[in-house]
Amino acid sequence: MVRLMPKNTKMAPVTVFVFSMLYLSVSHWYRMYVDYKGWALDYTGPQMVLTLKLTSFAWNLYDGTRPVSELDADQKRRAISKIPSLLEYYGFVYFFPTFLAGPTIEISDYLGWTSLAMFSDVKKQDLSSNGMPRSGSASLWVMIKAFSCFPLVILSGIHNVPYLICSEYQLQPIWVRLVLLHIHIALTRFKYYFAWFLSEGSAILSGIGYNGYDKEGKKIQWNRITNAEPLVVEFASNIRDISSRWNIGTGDWLKRYVYLRLTPPGAKPTFTATLLTYATSAFWHGFYPGYYFFFVNATFLTEIAKDFRRKLRPLFYKNANTKEETPIQPFKFLYDVIGWAIVEWFLSFLGFSFLSLTLEDTLALWKSYHYIPMVILYSTFIIFRYIIPAPKQKRN
Repeated sequence: MVRLMPKNTKMAPVTVFVFSMLYLSVSHWYRMYVDYKGWALDYTGPQMVLTLKLTSFAWNLYDGTRPVSELDADQKRRAISKIPSLLEYYGFVYFFPTFLAGPTIEISDYLGWTSLAMFSDVKKQDLSSNGMPRSGSASLWVMIKAFSCFPLVILSGIHNVPYLICSEYQLQPIWVRLVLLHIHIALTRFKYYFAWFLSEGSAILSGIGYNGYDKEGKKIQWNRITNAEPLVVEFASNIRDISSRWNIGTGDWLKRYVYLRLTPPGAKPTFTATLLTYATSAFWHGFYPGYYFFFVNATFLTEIAKDFRRKLRPLFYKNANTKEETPIQPFKFLYDVIGWAIVEWFLSFLGFSFLSLTLEDTLALWKSYHYIPMVILYSTFIIFRYIIPAPKQKRN
């Protein structure tokens, strides 16, 4: 497609995007037909990763034809000026360490790895005989993290999601139900951590995980293919930190190739851009109603977080939103703790629909809470978006 279509217009990347998503959609429909609500591994998993790669490749090739002055720093880094050879292309598309479970990789990173250009700044004492930095200990450490998650993967099979709509759970005291809901949903994340750590360890061992040195220029960073940071995800006090540290590769793809492409240069992203980005994520995952319940409501949660940061957070800082801002303790600490509890619980509550997949199970859980969490979610959005004014900025 990119060879046949004009290279200096958006026609090629948009066409590749639409075709890739439609092909993936047919795959999802077929899976729903033959294995409804099943979690068996099949070709749709790798196809989801391929969709990210093919669409990002088309956009990066398009960016390579644009004037440099129109590109931001990230687009300049990812852009490619010519179509790679078939060997390079298929090597990128079927790159084994991240083929089955992701995360996606960029074509510019892959070409930099195969040409060894990625390692041009590596110090001589850090290089191995193959021209790449030594990565054995870094890979081993990631593998240790992977297998440390495995006991919790087993626990997630015992404390599973269907329990949350059974009669035994409904008979528990409300405070027990609140805690159990979060525990059962949080445990499901560890199978993803396990798989992503295995992919990351493989990528590090291959060398493509290299990401330069730290700020002091002493220690090599191996986080180019990192796809999750569990401690940040599990203890974040705001949804922005969670979304930026969970499924990082897909989140980056959504940001770079959907969210920012829907936002004109120099303009602020809108609610519509946020909603369409989450809708794209739901479409990419498949067609179970639970995906759409989750991502649409996650849009409201994200927008509420933006309003909290703009209207509520300044109350807990001196000289808020300036270089001299300092937290007012212990109130800022309490703000963070309460923010953590609210964000994590609401994500667990909404995340149930993502995991249960169906409308019936989602409404069963919502009904057991008398729909109160949803009323709180929507009313909070309306109040903070349209009623409560933002604090006035102090002029220096």
